[in-house]
Amino acid sequence: MSRKDRYQVIPSRVWKGPEGRTASIYGAMPWTKPAEKPLWCIVQQGWTVLDLVRGTVGIGRQPWPTQELAQQWVDAPTPS
Repeated sequence: MSRKDRYQVIPSRVWKGPEGRTASIYGAMPWTKPAEKPLWCIVQQGWTVLDLVRGTVGIGRQPWPTQELAQQWVDAPTPS
């Protein structure tokens, strides 16, 4: 299966909170008290891929800075 058939480029998003801390949007909420919730927001931090076969996001690397670079990875021939 080629990367083109398996992966789709999507924005990489994270929770961003006080002092620039970040947390995955796919895990538990990053705040511990209801009063902290307004301090957190979801922001885009580059581009990643959605694995259409497994339904997972990312491939264990930092996001690409541009959509074009992420798409180049998807379009590249799969190593044998």
